[in-house]
Amino acid sequence: MKNTNYLASWDFEVVDDNDDFIEYRGISHPKNKMKNYKLFPGLMLMYIDLREKYQVQASDSKGNKGYRISYSYEGNYFTYINDTKILITREIFIGKALPYARESYTTKDRVQAFNFIIFENQIDKDSFQGKILEEFLKKINSIKDMGFVYRNERLIQRANELIQVLKSEDILGISIKALDLIYDITMEKTSEIRKSYQKQEKSEEIILIEEFIKENLDKDITLDLLTKKFKISKSNLNKKFIRKFQYTPIKYLNNLRMMKAEEILMKTDKNITEISMELGLTSPSNFTRSFKKFTGLSPSEYRKKEALSE
Repeated sequence: MKNTNYLASWDFEVVDDNDDFIEYRGISHPKNKMKNYKLFPGLMLMYIDLREKYQVQASDSKGNKGYRISYSYEGNYFTYINDTKILITREIFIGKALPYARESYTTKDRVQAFNFIIFENQIDKDSFQGKILEEFLKKINSIKDMGFVYRNERLIQRANELIQVLKSEDILGISIKALDLIYDITMEKTSEIRKSYQKQEKSEEIILIEEFIKENLDKDITLDLLTKKFKISKSNLNKKFIRKFQYTPIKYLNNLRMMKAEEILMKTDKNITEISMELGLTSPSNFTRSFKKFTGLSPSEYRKKEALSE
């Protein structure tokens, strides 16, 4: 009963549970599906396939104790790790496994993503896959709530390959691609300075700055403008904003603009120049580059794909 209540609080229910996976379906939005693969002792992989906008608040869950690797192939979603707001997009996110996740929501109807959950106390340390997981945990053992992201193109390619095999539901292929990605992450260098940002930060000032950014996406917002308006140094602003919102304020601003661009492309026939101006960007070519980096598609490709999926 407790597990049923836990799932319902996330607006999902179990439709199939067997030795290989557990399949879930949305309660209020049945088109939303997730499949949780039981790959190896200590390693689960959740494939997220959402066709309608998703939002839950005040879940009954206090989260899983462990670590996570997350990636969104299509669409984006926000979640919380304690008080830190996390964006999952086309970057490899490494962090904790949703302790005290008070809210999760998508920014559009269509989202394809995955979450690895790694449980340290369940790993078979004598097995081949267990040794890979142990090495991964050694690498990220100092991680705090904030987590960190990798933008390495090779890792993104690995993640995309995993998404494709998840679509095919080939369990052996999924297992192989999963270990490939985790091993490659283990081989990557992680900035110690980046890790040092992962401290809890409670600051109403930073919340006000985020609200200002969200309300002024069409304005020419610069770091200089923010530091003068809120009377804070650039280095202090960047560090505090990263601790609270995962990114620097300018990177966060760009992410929000790209999400808004996705919405405009889906709902209007505005051209690239019009969209750029609406988002406070003076260069359509820069907008196009930023959009492709964020979504993996050019604006025209994105609009065409969305039209075909309707």
